[in-house]
Amino acid sequence: MTMQEFTEKTCDYLVAWFDDLYRLLREDRKDKKIEPSQKRQLISTAQSLLHDVQDFLENEQKAL
Repeated sequence: MTMQEFTEKTCDYLVAWFDDLYRLLREDRKDKKIEPSQKRQLISTAQSLLHDVQDFLENEQKAL
């Protein structure tokens, strides 16, 4: 993820997405409508986003 891509997205959107994902997965514990492979893909996407954010923040710290 480039600096421009990151800055185009706001922290609010990321937080809202993680919150929605958490709620979706939590509610699906009972319903079991989401396939396990889809859950793994969603979690993998979330982990990737978190790594991108972490890399961005580390680079910002180094620049200071």
